[in-house]
Amino acid sequence: MKIALPSHRGTLVAVAGATSPAKTEIVDALAKHLGPATLTIGTRSQPDPETSIDALAKVDGRAAEDAITIVRMAESAAVRASNLVITARPVLDELARYRAARKIRHEYVQHHVMRRVEDTVAWEAADYDFVVWSRSPFPSPGVRAFEAALSEVLKDLCVPYHSLCPPLINETVERLVASIAR
Repeated sequence: MKIALPSHRGTLVAVAGATSPAKTEIVDALAKHLGPATLTIGTRSQPDPETSIDALAKVDGRAAEDAITIVRMAESAAVRASNLVITARPVLDELARYRAARKIRHEYVQHHVMRRVEDTVAWEAADYDFVVWSRSPFPSPGVRAFEAALSEVLKDLCVPYHSLCPPLINETVERLVASIAR
């Protein structure tokens, strides 16, 4: 059963993954096939923090909570404004970033921030109608750590997803678009 917040009116598609260029390629291809009424949010010009282990290791629970709050505010506003929204910076990425950082720092002890972040994401992730996982064909160590954590997140939260390794083939995107419930 899908849990939806009252503000959730449109279809919300998440493009998760470690690298901005790969996610942007997928967002652009999906938006092209889904039409001009598609609203895209979360694309960024700055490199993602997963590009280095050092940057990824610095992510802590409070930073994850703040990032999740900001992402959800943007997504909630977007689904009120458009029937079809593609987000390239989903809550799933923030949780994967947080889990990867914990593993890199060898933190296995549960504490209140960890539980609060994970509970928040479990609730918020129920809003995604579909997730496209943009996998990296040649991952760096930071990207490998992130992708392992993202795999766990998708498995734990049981979110419907499809994984792709760019560059994309048009037929793959057409099949993807056909599988997104609208």
